[in-house]
Amino acid sequence: MHRVDWSASALEDIEALFDYLTENASLWDAANLCKNLVRSTERLAEFPRLYEAAPQYGEGVRRISLSGQHVLYEVNDQAQAVTVLAVVGQRQNPRLVR
Repeated sequence: MHRVDWSASALEDIEALFDYLTENASLWDAANLCKNLVRSTERLAEFPRLYEAAPQYGEGVRRISLSGQHVLYEVNDQAQAVTVLAVVGQRQNPRLVR
């Protein structure tokens, strides 16, 4: 089993997304989407390579695509850890996160 950690920048991305959706959609939409994005990473503890590689975001970066967002993460087998690096919109131009 791998440990799943969220980087400070990924937590900031989730908070910014929540704030944006609260202002432009609804509190329910914001809470529901952010909860689902966080829950999508729970399977990574058991299956760290479940989702596809996303080299356009950096070497070793993988992505979960959900509800118009990409949850970007990397796997460190030696430390038995998965680190969530960022949450970005699918329509955004890819940027290196690692």
